[in-house]
Amino acid sequence: MRKVTAGLFISLDGIVAEPQDWHFPYFNDEMGEAVSAQVAGADTLVFGRVTYEGFAGAWPEREAAGGEDAGFAKALGDMRKVVVSHRELEFGWRNSEQLRGDLVEGVAALKAEDGGTSR
Repeated sequence: MRKVTAGLFISLDGIVAEPQDWHFPYFNDEMGEAVSAQVAGADTLVFGRVTYEGFAGAWPEREAAGGEDAGFAKALGDMRKVVVSHRELEFGWRNSEQLRGDLVEGVAALKAEDGGTSR
């Protein structure tokens, strides 16, 4: 059975929306290490559609560019990505799929699968 954890970009006052306004302008190496550590402990990422579209619009290009975050971008691309949306989606980023049906049942099914990491 897998362990499910939530990882959010959240401000100290509880804001989880609009990270371009409060997260990215203040991003530094320490924050990068925290995000990398959290992602390193997972083998599957579950996204909402909007967050997925933001990641899919950025990370494949960063991987292809080969810059300093290309290794992290490759790790994200190699991971299984499950996207929650009522809309029918098409995927261009590898290892992406849509969670179909009820959210709670779908996440419970993911949790019941074999897998996970040894962390």
